[in-house]
Amino acid sequence: MKNFTTLFFSILLITAISFSGCKKDEETDPLSCNLQTASTTFSEETINVTYKLEASGDYTISSFFYYDESGKVEMQNPAPQEITVSLSNQKIMQAGAVGNVTNGSIKVSFKATTETSIYEGIDQCSRSTN
Repeated sequence: MKNFTTLFFSILLITAISFSGCKKDEETDPLSCNLQTASTTFSEETINVTYKLEASGDYTISSFFYYDESGKVEMQNPAPQEITVSLSNQKIMQAGAVGNVTNGSIKVSFKATTETSIYEGIDQCSRSTN
């Protein structure tokens, strides 16, 4: 009887240990992203600027902004995209976005190249869950 009791408690202990090692996948709260590149001005007469909004994985983007010749352009619930504008009177280059990332990334950037200068700005938000 003593052997039976010892065997019973040993099996119970092994079962409890094996179940305690199992972990249920936990929900991860999204990481809030408020992206904004540095504001850059240029001295050239005219310049072409390419703005990019990129995203991958599990994300949501609620807004995106960039500057064109008329000033700040804001978009709500945008899809990832690439936009090229020509600037002359408006001398500011900047981009930004607001969103959330659970497992992935959101990136905003701009790039303009002239004969003598390269202007770039980048901001990124990412989260990886395993």
